Amino acid sequence: MASTTVSNEFKTFAMRSPLILSVISLLILAAFVRYLLNRPKRLNLPLVGLPESDDWAKDLIEGTIKYPDTPFFMPTSPPTVMLPISMLDEIKNLPEKKASFNELLREVFAGRHTGFGDDRSELVAAVKIDLTRNIAGALDGLQNEIKYALDKEFGPCYDWTSIELYGKLARIVALLSGRVFVGRPLSREEEWISSTTEFASNAHLARLAILEWSSWMRPFVAPFLPEIRRLNQHKTRGAELLTPILKDCLAKAQGEKSGLEGYEDEQGTMISWLLNHIDQKERADALVLGINQMMLSFAAISTTSMSICHTIYDLACRPEYVEPLRKEIDDVLRQDGYDIDGEGFLKLKKTSMAKLRKLDSFLKESQRLSPLSIMSNPRVVTSDLTLSTGLVLPKGTHFGVAAYAVHTSAGTTTYSPSYNPPGAKPPTEFDGFRFSNLRAIKGMENKHQFVTTSPESLNFGHGNHACPGRFFASNEIKVVCIELLRNWEFRLKGDVERKGGVDNRPKNDFQEFTIMPNMFAEVDFKRRGEVDLKL
Repeated sequence: MASTTVSNEFKTFAMRSPLILSVISLLILAAFVRYLLNRPKRLNLPLVGLPESDDWAKDLIEGTIKYPDTPFFMPTSPPTVMLPISMLDEIKNLPEKKASFNELLREVFAGRHTGFGDDRSELVAAVKIDLTRNIAGALDGLQNEIKYALDKEFGPCYDWTSIELYGKLARIVALLSGRVFVGRPLSREEEWISSTTEFASNAHLARLAILEWSSWMRPFVAPFLPEIRRLNQHKTRGAELLTPILKDCLAKAQGEKSGLEGYEDEQGTMISWLLNHIDQKERADALVLGINQMMLSFAAISTTSMSICHTIYDLACRPEYVEPLRKEIDDVLRQDGYDIDGEGFLKLKKTSMAKLRKLDSFLKESQRLSPLSIMSNPRVVTSDLTLSTGLVLPKGTHFGVAAYAVHTSAGTTTYSPSYNPPGAKPPTEFDGFRFSNLRAIKGMENKHQFVTTSPESLNFGHGNHACPGRFFASNEIKVVCIELLRNWEFRLKGDVERKGGVDNRPKNDFQEFTIMPNMFAEVDFKRRGEVDLKL
């Protein structure tokens, strides 16, 4: 309604001025010509599903069964070409000049006005190279922070307390991620927590607001939209909050004395890594750093929170898995020993995390059936792409591969009866220890891990755009789950007898290819009290 009013006022103003009317007419003509030149050419491919479908996963599976070796369309907006899994090796490492994830992100989030899809190679490098190499060093801080985060967000909980899970998890993940990304005390300041958790939702609102306007009007109205302004305010305020740390990092690089008195952590480690990958001319620009940190939080907080939320829902509705997972954690603590932090809390040793195969398996199985997206390797064609079959995907075509169909098919080797030990459930059913049972087979000890990517394990992507932060995210998710399993009880809301039940699990929310946990469902929590390891 508001946009219609503004549009009418703009038209009235334009009619009063012949010059403005001429300019607008020229812009409209230019936009139309550009549309004609750049619009994707029509592809003669079959269409699967309907735009109003309420079960895109079912449509995707039906499409792959009907067209196992040939591409087909799904009626997203704009339509998406689903390529057969046999073509994954062909497209997984395509260069940006041929098929681009960044351009897709830029298109979906109106990146010209929101900043999404801009080149952030410095951020990818800092995560993929530096953060991944130093995950073991970050583990102590994560284990220390989870106790603080749960105390802060869940409160006393000495008796059963209903908690709206997703919102609390987002703040908990923000605290853990912030501990590594910026360090204390900034990571614990409410303004930083709020800004990093709200940035993702504001990005979505900004996207919706700008998409209400025609493309030729967006450059004129975008600076005045409150949703765009709020998004930019997060970036500028983030830059202001980061300025003291930035100055300290730059001073240290020059061999000068640190100016950050009273800071509890070794400040700016992640920021120093980022600066090493940022162009020399921009290193002292706090706004560049602020934008990178907000984009990093956007990528890390929402996705990790959703994965943990799915895991807790799956555990609460299948309580039979809780005790075996607790036993595995306690067994590893007994075998490896443990460290004690400054406050007397027990922590796993850095080498112990990899031994939690059942937990790793449960996380992978939860992600398999409740992934962030039922499609993998999404791209937009940036110049006409000729596939090995001779099919030409025109510039502007959206495409991907049907990950969910791969992960739920007995025809996929990983899920075939001949590959699995006796007793394995079919791939359409949840089997929490599916992958740990596979890893118990000689020669497969290091396969089928949560972070593994392959043509049969696509939820983190595969190829040159596989999620660069998946190793850090995996450890972060495990730290949260270990703490909840060891020191907390939880159940579906009101499930006094702890019976669980798959039908009682909070239902996932499907939006085209995206799967989100119920954002408002409550889960009951209670502290366990002191835990005896019986060492």
